[in-house]
Amino acid sequence: MDKDALIVEIGRLLAGDRKVAAQPWDKYALVVWYGDGMSTLNGFRYVGDEPGQPATPESFDLEDRVDALREATRVEGKDPWRACVVKLDKGTGKATVDFAYEDADEWRVTPANAAEIARRARP
Repeated sequence: MDKDALIVEIGRLLAGDRKVAAQPWDKYALVVWYGDGMSTLNGFRYVGDEPGQPATPESFDLEDRVDALREATRVEGKDPWRACVVKLDKGTGKATVDFAYEDADEWRVTPANAAEIARRARP
């Protein structure tokens, strides 16, 4: 799959995920971080102007698609991105993805910074 098809597939998997769909949302952000031989996925749902609430998906296929997107967007001779934020807007049906090559650690979600990252990731 090319990168555009992967983004559509990731959006489809997120919208259809049981844990994501369990609560209402108008907008959604998935924060992906790679580092030190590991990766993390953290999701946040947004309703109106309320702060983002944790809503991390459980789809196993999602991790494979994100790994494939990382490879599909790789620039020859450069390291792949280490973080990305997938943003969905239910009202418009639009999906966007922002990649972080430098300063990727600012997207590593921890209990101490989850609310701040949810604020910054808001679509």
